[in-house]
Amino acid sequence: MKEPLLWFVLIGILLFAVDRSRAPDAIIVNTAVKSQIATLWETQTGTKPGDEALDSLVHDWVREEVFYREALRLGLDREDTIVRKRLVQKLGFLARSVDEDSITAEDIQAYYKVNIADYTLPVRYSLSQVYFKNAAQYDALMQLLNAGDNWMEVGDGTMLPLRLVKKTEREIKSTLGIEFAAQLAGLRQGVWVGPVTSSFGFHIVRLDELTPQTQRPLALIENQLIAELLQQRREQSLDDYYQELMDQYEVVYE
Repeated sequence: MKEPLLWFVLIGILLFAVDRSRAPDAIIVNTAVKSQIATLWETQTGTKPGDEALDSLVHDWVREEVFYREALRLGLDREDTIVRKRLVQKLGFLARSVDEDSITAEDIQAYYKVNIADYTLPVRYSLSQVYFKNAAQYDALMQLLNAGDNWMEVGDGTMLPLRLVKKTEREIKSTLGIEFAAQLAGLRQGVWVGPVTSSFGFHIVRLDELTPQTQRPLALIENQLIAELLQQRREQSLDDYYQELMDQYEVVYE
């Protein structure tokens, strides 16, 4: 009886026997569980399950619960990257919980003022352009335009748009190129100007309208502001929760 090894073996056998004899927690299938299963099914399919269908769903739920509990008992959730990420995502979702009703009209107004630059439309250009391939064509084309010929029938055929309406400088760059956009400052409203060069060739351009920088009215983007303000508060809530948790943990870098 004084042999440590013998005691170690006996204690091990006892613990094994207790573990094997201990019944797992009962899986309770009550009215609340059935109602939750039926509601989830209705949400996914749009129809309520009949009695036979509900019995089948409950059977599947019990099967899933048994496998879930056994997986936890075997420790399959530990050191699993997928489970780890899923749990972190779920906790993050809970930590981001923010009541939309907590956002007041004053909050929206203040957020709008602070971020007004994000809701300001830049200068936009409306212009018409005549495209031609050879620089030597310029004088003849200008004469036709000044004589009042139909500008849409003047110049060479092209897949480029002949008219752009209320486009920003960035949009013009994406359509007609950086070189063309760099010459926008030289355009004159209502007057044909050229030759304007681009990577495609040559253009004669008329500025039809210049729309100045304008702020989007709060009333038109209120829903967008609420959504963005909610997202900002959710991220702040998550950061605050993280800082609160960090006070409870010691991080050691080795």
